[in-house]
Amino acid sequence: MRAVTFEHAFADLGGVPASRLTDAQSLTGLLLAAANAAGLNPAAPPVVAAGPRGLAAALVCHGGHVAMHALPEEGLCFADVAGPGAKHPQRGLEIIIKRLGAREVRSDTRRRGSVTPATNPEAS
Repeated sequence: MRAVTFEHAFADLGGVPASRLTDAQSLTGLLLAAANAAGLNPAAPPVVAAGPRGLAAALVCHGGHVAMHALPEEGLCFADVAGPGAKHPQRGLEIIIKRLGAREVRSDTRRRGSVTPATNPEAS
């Protein structure tokens, strides 16, 4: 069986101007720009929805995604970009961080992959 890996880049962003987190048209463009930078191809149009507990924005891509969850009144945004190992989600995340103008950033990148079933010693 071939090993499959995914790269998962994510960040907690603080100090983001509320106006940048409430402009649906700009956020739609940001999702597309981040996907392009990461080398991801959209599978559907971006979705940006405001609700009583903040804003959600997502772009489902072939083999990955770009997602943001925001609390505009708090200046907070949680951003997430994931894709196959041959793609570059960190580049997409960098676009989001730069365009939102976050004053505080905490980010991480993880490699995700195939999960091997746990062995059951009692079955032996």
